[in-house]
Parts: sequence; C-alpha cells; structure tokens
Amino acid sequence: MIAKQTGQAKVNPAVYTAAGIMALALIGDSLLYSVLPIYAERLGIPLVMVGAVLSINRWVRLVSNPLAVQIYRRRSVLLPLFFSTGGAVVSTAMYAFPLGTLSFLLARIVWGFCYSFFRLGSYLVVLETSRPVLGLAMGITQAVSRLGSAFTVVVGGVLIDSLGYQTGMLAVAAFSACAFPLFLSLRLQLKQHLTGDSPDVEAERHIIPHDRTLSVRYCLAAGFITYVVGNGLVSSSLSLVLQQRVGDAVSVGSLTLGIATIAGLVFSSRWLTGMIVAPLAGHVGDRFGRRMPFGAVTTVQGAALILLAVWDSPHATAVGIVFFFVLLNAQRVLLDAALGDSTQGVGQSQIIGRYNSLQDLGAALGPILGYWIGAALGFELVYGAAGLLLILLGLGAHPFVQFRRAGDCTARN
Repeated sequence: MIAKQTGQAKVNPAVYTAAGIMALALIGDSLLYSVLPIYAERLGIPLVMVGAVLSINRWVRLVSNPLAVQIYRRRSVLLPLFFSTGGAVVSTAMYAFPLGTLSFLLARIVWGFCYSFFRLGSYLVVLETSRPVLGLAMGITQAVSRLGSAFTVVVGGVLIDSLGYQTGMLAVAAFSACAFPLFLSLRLQLKQHLTGDSPDVEAERHIIPHDRTLSVRYCLAAGFITYVVGNGLVSSSLSLVLQQRVGDAVSVGSLTLGIATIAGLVFSSRWLTGMIVAPLAGHVGDRFGRRMPFGAVTTVQGAALILLAVWDSPHATAVGIVFFFVLLNAQRVLLDAALGDSTQGVGQSQIIGRYNSLQDLGAALGPILGYWIGAALGFELVYGAAGLLLILLGLGAHPFVQFRRAGDCTARN
C-alpha cells in the first residue's frame, strides 16, 4: 500500500477555488507574451526592451518570494491573496496605456510580487486541506490555474483584434476582477475545513514509503534544473527553432499558416495538455510514489530533447516539442508533490519559498544561457546538452532519496 489513506479522501473544494483565483489573475500576464512584441513600438517600447519587460517579473520574484514566506507565516492565505488579486487587475490595466517602457516595467514588477503570493498561497491551501490526495490536488491546481493561460491563447488575441489593443486589454483586466467574488467561497471552505481533522491528522493519512518520494535537497536542485531547461531554454527558443526548421509559413491544403500561428499552436499545447496530464500524473504519484514516475518522465523528456537536437524534420520538431510539454506538465506536478511530502509544520513555507526562488532563477537564466550558447554554437548543441542534463537528473533520483517517513521534515530543513 503506497499511502495510508481513507477511501473517502477527496480534493478539498478550497483547492479548486484558490486555483480559479490564480487562473483569472494569470490571463493578463499570458496575453502580454503574445501581443507585446506586435504592439511594442506603438506603445512607446523599443523592440530591444521587450525582453526586459517580459522577464523582469521573474527576477523580482527572487525578492518577493522571501517576502511572501514571511507574510504567510504571520497571516492566513486569504488577505495576501486578496491584495494580490487587486495587484493583478491593476497591472493588467496598466498594460492598456501607452505610457512607455518605465510604465510597463513597473506593471511587471507589481505582477512579479503578486505571482509570488499566488503561487505560495495556492501551494499552502493544498498542503493545509488535501494532504491525503496531495499529488492529485497539485495536478488540479496546475490544471485549473492554467485555464487562464488557455483562455488567453484561444480568446485573448480575438479580443485584441476585434476591440483594439487598449479596449481588449481593459476587458482582460475586467475578467481578472471576476476573481474577487471567489474569496467569499474560499473563506467559507477554509473555515469548514478547520472544523474537521487537524493538519497533523491529515498528514498521518498521507504517508509515502521511505524509498518512494524525493528529498528536499533533490527537489530544490531538480526545480532549478527543470526550469532552466523547460521554462527558460525551450520556451524562449521555441519560435526561433520552429522558424529555422519550418520556414516563415506552411501550406496545409488550401490553408497557409504563418510561423507565428504555428508557434502559438505548438506553445498552446503546454497549457491545453496540462489540463489532462497534470491531474493524471498527480494521481499516479499518489498511488505509486513520486520517485519512480518522476525519474522515468524526466529521463524520457531528456531523450526527447536530444532527439529534437539531431532530427531537424519540421514535423518531428513540432511533434517533439508538444511531447516535451506533455512530459513537462507531468514532471512539474510530481516534483511539487514530492516537495510537499517532505514539508510540514512552521518551516514549510520557507522551504517552498526557497524552491520557488530556485525555479524563478532557473527560468530567468535559461534564455540567457541558451541564446548565448545557441548564437555561438547552434541550438542543436544546446538542446542536446540540456537533454543529457535531464537524463542524468532522472537517473540520479534514487541516490538522493532520504530513507525516512515523508512529513518528518520540519523547519530545520
């Protein structure tokens, strides 16, 4: 038996609500990635500054993540999440006005702070309410929260094209504001949970055998490496690699698809497949532990990246990247759940904050390292080296396992 759970263990409704709040907050951020390069000049932003505008929120989170840890140690999740939602609405509305580079940098800094609170807050809601089904709850959080990104991929561009940039972006900010009524439900759901079993009793029901989860040390290292490769290198170079191998357009029967459309469709697979893959991977982790599934997924992902490096067929490239994103969704849930296995008590928010900061550092460094090496030696070498690193990470999961009961980790970690 993999975990000592009751047959009635379910994901607490608060998990869905917190993830829904985050989904609504994310739509402005996700839309900006696709429209800012197109509208940059008319918004008064030099094209060379687009990268800085889009990446500064990751760098600022290295400061805001520890701040979120300190605030959540003193307050419940409700108030910080509420103010972060307000910040998300304001930052998205700021994108609508052509006030130049400094205005956009300020908006992105505000968003970076807000995202730190959203991410840590939703993680803490899962740990507090749904430990008996931790993996599934993590998967549902990822799937539901990224509905905002999927909405942006499908609808956001249509709003901008039909209403104009400014009106369309203000409409997106209004959608984000729909998160405020959800706080009434979240407050009630968390209050009802407090009348049930204590967190210690919940944790006792969630015991992953000693050799089937991952240690905090391994999770921290893996969080950095997987974000360098997945969120950093591959995500940032996707459009360029597709253009090099596919060209500026592809004809499908009588329909001609531009490279921007192709890249958008391929990139959207990251969010769309996650809605199915993330909960499924979390459920598998609950049943069979985290170590073996994570090691397998990461090893296969590395092999897929090496195959992308050596096989430059346009169709193989598109399919290979989609497959990479499918594995990325599974990998992230399994790793998040593994960290949750080993965090409990007053020190858990500090460990999670450190984990989040390493992920953000990896996501920020990935594009810089990837383009620096790729410009000099080619992206084939970069992808091949990154694939080898992922294979080593997957194969190296076992030696890092700490043979002890999950949940014994306390603030001293």
